Amino acid sequence: MRIDRDVTVPTRDSTPIAIDVFRPDDEQPVPVIASMSPYGKDVHWPERYPMYELVDQGDHMVWETPNPQWWTERGYAVVRADARGTGKSAGRLDVFSRKDAEDFYDVIEWCGVQPWSTGKVASSGISWYAMMGWRVAALQPPHLAAVVAWEGCTDFYRDWGRQGGIYTNATESWWQRQIIPQLGGGDHASMPDDLKAHELLDDWYRERTVDLAQVRVPVLSAGNWGSIHLHLRGNIEGWLDAASEHKWLVVHVGSHIDPYYADWAKDLQLRFLQRFLGGDQTAMDGVAPVRLAIRRGHDVEWRDEQNWPLPRTQWRQLYLGQNELSWYQPAGGRTPYPATFDFTATERLELTGPLALRLWVSCVADDLDVFVQLEQYDVDGQRIPAIGPGGAATPVPMGIGWLRASHRRLDPERTLAHRPWHSHDEIQPLEPGVPTLLEVEIWPTSITLEPGQRLQLRVQADDDNMGLLAHNDPDDRKSGHGATIHLGGDHASHLYVPVIPN
Repeated sequence: MRIDRDVTVPTRDSTPIAIDVFRPDDEQPVPVIASMSPYGKDVHWPERYPMYELVDQGDHMVWETPNPQWWTERGYAVVRADARGTGKSAGRLDVFSRKDAEDFYDVIEWCGVQPWSTGKVASSGISWYAMMGWRVAALQPPHLAAVVAWEGCTDFYRDWGRQGGIYTNATESWWQRQIIPQLGGGDHASMPDDLKAHELLDDWYRERTVDLAQVRVPVLSAGNWGSIHLHLRGNIEGWLDAASEHKWLVVHVGSHIDPYYADWAKDLQLRFLQRFLGGDQTAMDGVAPVRLAIRRGHDVEWRDEQNWPLPRTQWRQLYLGQNELSWYQPAGGRTPYPATFDFTATERLELTGPLALRLWVSCVADDLDVFVQLEQYDVDGQRIPAIGPGGAATPVPMGIGWLRASHRRLDPERTLAHRPWHSHDEIQPLEPGVPTLLEVEIWPTSITLEPGQRLQLRVQADDDNMGLLAHNDPDDRKSGHGATIHLGGDHASHLYVPVIPN
């Protein structure tokens, strides 16, 4: 492997971007896998991110990026770039701004015309790198031939910045731990401050949200059922709305890191890139458009599907009663908020797809934050958790959703029965004491209940149980004290679920 470090790539405004190039040690032109981030192209994984064991071994491993040794052995060049204003790149950092994406565009185009390049370039990587892949694809650089988007959001407001309209303060720790060390004291925008300053979905968020109608290159979008803190929604909505003729969706389980480097995943990535960068027209033959790891308790069963949501889905309502969920609507009633509701399966019940909670509430205040979590319990009452971003040691709920009541306005053109789409463009205070319908989007899930197992719906006033992933900034919260949930009759609160027939 040949390594060229600290190569300078000029951008359209002449700001130099620093890159490293790893390529096979011969003179044959090869396709290129590129990535760019503010995490530091030179930071060796074990020195910077000890919270995850190094999955793929090697002296040149960097957080969330392809392993240069593995890919150069298979005939690819790997290029890593420091984002503007970080590492060894000049300029001012403004994360996810249009300038950020334009810089990556310019790096891709530089890669496409080098003598060691075939002119075919792909973006690949986890999280940030996937998000940059979606964003640069929408700009349509001519030499970009494909995108591997592994756990990366597409809608900066709904997926990350203000989930359900509520400030996602996990951004604070991420910013301090992963961005600040790479700034070197230079001028930069502060994403946490910007997020706090923009409650409604305005032009600042629109600039940072992918125009999926402009994504036309082939896409391999890989989501994770347990990535309910940030990425899952974006991978699925990205796959649905991308204008690409060739696109595949995979939803797996595992930690935030391990699956990308697993043998099955590298084999799939290689087949995908061989098809669209290497010219092997048969490389993706036999790969279904949708591959899902169907969760069966603590185990999974891989299943190929043709579309999402699954075409055979039977959409049904589980009605909220007094501490229970039932297929039958109660006559009426109410219960204090927060509350839990349980359903016990009498036969196998698979729920795979997006969900929605239609919740009738009244409140003495003019606003409240609603946190929705789905949990599964076995026949002995033991919780069956989902695998969280940190692996099995960081369990998370099986499903999750959020909504600030004053953000309840729906976009009628984008809303579907199974996926409410909130416009987040105006504040609508509650009228104190008046029952009001809140339609809460619950991110997609896969849950299989065996007879005697229990599904629990938690309607909570906070999500402090999520640790670092909680929405608990004291300056942003609407507590919801004095709220009531209405049941049955004209106010039939219910969970809208995707039942998959056996």
